[in-house]
Amino acid sequence: WGATCYSLKDCVVHSLGGEHTKVLCYKVGLLKLPSSWPSWLPSMVISLDASQNQISILQQSDLQTLSQLRVLNVSQNEIHTIERHTFSSQGRLELLNLTANRLTVLSDSMFSGLVNLTTLLLSHNNITAIEKDAFAELQRLTVVNLTSNKLQTLDSLHAVFELKTLGKMHIGDNGLHNFLTEDLRVTLMNLTELDFSKNPLSGINVTSNVLQNLQALDSSFIGMGHSVTWFLQDPCFLKGLKSLFLNRVYMKPSELSDLIQGLSCSSLENIQLANLNLTDSDNLVEKICSFQPNLRNLQLQGNNFTGLKKDVFENCTALRHLDLSMNHFKQVSKLTFRHLNMLQVLSLANNQLITVADDILHLPALRRLDLSYNKIQDIFLNQSATSSSLTHLNLGSNKLIEIWSSSQFQALGNLLELQLGINRLLDIATPFSPSLMKLIDLEISKNKLTSIRKHTFINLSALQTLNLAANQIESIELGAFDGLGHLETLLLCSNNIASPLLEKNIFNGLVSLKNLQFFSNVISYDSSKPIANPPFLHLKSLQILAINSQRHLGLRNLPANFFEGLVAVQKIHAGNLAVNNLDPEIFQYTPDLKELDISNNPLTSINQAVLEAVPNLTELHIQQLGLKTLDAVIKAKLSRLILLRATGNQLQSVKLSLPKALPSLLFLDIGQNPF
Repeated sequence: WGATCYSLKDCVVHSLGGEHTKVLCYKVGLLKLPSSWPSWLPSMVISLDASQNQISILQQSDLQTLSQLRVLNVSQNEIHTIERHTFSSQGRLELLNLTANRLTVLSDSMFSGLVNLTTLLLSHNNITAIEKDAFAELQRLTVVNLTSNKLQTLDSLHAVFELKTLGKMHIGDNGLHNFLTEDLRVTLMNLTELDFSKNPLSGINVTSNVLQNLQALDSSFIGMGHSVTWFLQDPCFLKGLKSLFLNRVYMKPSELSDLIQGLSCSSLENIQLANLNLTDSDNLVEKICSFQPNLRNLQLQGNNFTGLKKDVFENCTALRHLDLSMNHFKQVSKLTFRHLNMLQVLSLANNQLITVADDILHLPALRRLDLSYNKIQDIFLNQSATSSSLTHLNLGSNKLIEIWSSSQFQALGNLLELQLGINRLLDIATPFSPSLMKLIDLEISKNKLTSIRKHTFINLSALQTLNLAANQIESIELGAFDGLGHLETLLLCSNNIASPLLEKNIFNGLVSLKNLQFFSNVISYDSSKPIANPPFLHLKSLQILAINSQRHLGLRNLPANFFEGLVAVQKIHAGNLAVNNLDPEIFQYTPDLKELDISNNPLTSINQAVLEAVPNLTELHIQQLGLKTLDAVIKAKLSRLILLRATGNQLQSVKLSLPKALPSLLFLDIGQNPF
């Protein structure tokens, strides 16, 4: 279905045909929900977003005509009262978002009528009490979020625990001091996910099988400065548990060990133990592996590990994902991980590693390795006779100075993504290794490169994205991009590239390039006269070109044939320059252009011929130009234009002929003008 857009007194109506209509009224200063609906509209609306307003009361008259509503978002308002029968006509509503309001009590029958509601979001209110029958009619409710309220006892949550259909429950940050299953006063629940994190809990007692179906328990950040005591009367009372989150809890390593050992009837697959000040001498990791040999995901970030024993993971042979980031490792060895033959993801980010030896790469199943934010000065990934299985390697935010040998990445024959951004690279002295024949994404942004040599990327025949942004590049040798026949995205923004370099055919061979980001360089021309070598002449596949925000004196003139060759381009971003005149034939080379941004330029007028050359435009951004009229837009008759932004000009009026000249227009922004 084609999307249609209407206006409704500060709201936007998106119709996808039939009953698939969404109304967006967020952040428009509403004091109450819209009530003046066109007669044809209410029966079609399935989603209403009235978030970020000043609504204080919900009442039946607000919603009585919206009987087909399935999603209602009134979050981030000031709602303190929901009157009885407000939702009596919302029998089809599935999601109700009341997050970040001022509710204090959930009263009986407050949600009466919501017989098909599955998700109720009530976090960040001031709820202190939930009356007994508040959720009595919510027989299909599966998700409740009551995080960040003031429900300080389990008794105050009794109405929630009684819900037999409930699968996910979030009651974190409420001021709960104890969690005792004996206080729940219910039988076996269907609850699979429970989050009671960020509560000042001192005791957690599981003395019945009421939570036997629980699969994920988040108890992170509990205790709030005092120790937490767990009591599990029978290990099988939590026999379904698969994921346990214990991040930053106030428990000693020995207490954590006892807890995880006590869950012997559970087959834990995911344990998070972040920010616990754990050290090598605690010996907790090997104990966990011994107690839970089926563990697949172990999160140990933000602790005080400096080194791990060579057999610490001997019993964790099922581990797939290991996070050791934000510790204090200075070196690591394959011996530490030698038993992890199924490990697929390893993060050692934010440590103090200085070098990386290639033996760590040859864990047989390892696919992703994150070594970012260390102190690595050199890399030796070339010594192994066998190729690594690694597909993603992040070496960003280190202290690499130079790519000095084509063999440095020789062992990475299966690599798809290589991140080298935010280092100190001054030079790429030699072409990247022929072994990187599968590489798709290469990121070298935010380094100190000043030049790109010929054939630097010639061996990267599969490369699709190359990010060289935010370097100091001022020289690119002819042939630098040879071999990149499949490259689709090239980021050269925020460098020191000037006009003479552009005219040296540096983009030759980039036959598949679709997206060229060239903003924030130092391109400038003395006049708009045609130039001998148009820079984009050979980019026949380019669809997106960004040349906005040129530094120094700005791009004051655009040569008449600057865009020659861009027969497929659809988007040109040329805003925030210093252009004060556009040659009438500037866009004659871009017949398929659909989106044009020339905003924030000192153009006081636009020649009609400029726009007549781009009849397929759907978006035109001409804000902050100093225009006095929109005559050029009207006379060009852009019949396909959907969006027109013309704010911040000197328009004295808008002619009535504008809508007729732009029959497809759906969005018009002409604010901040004198009229």
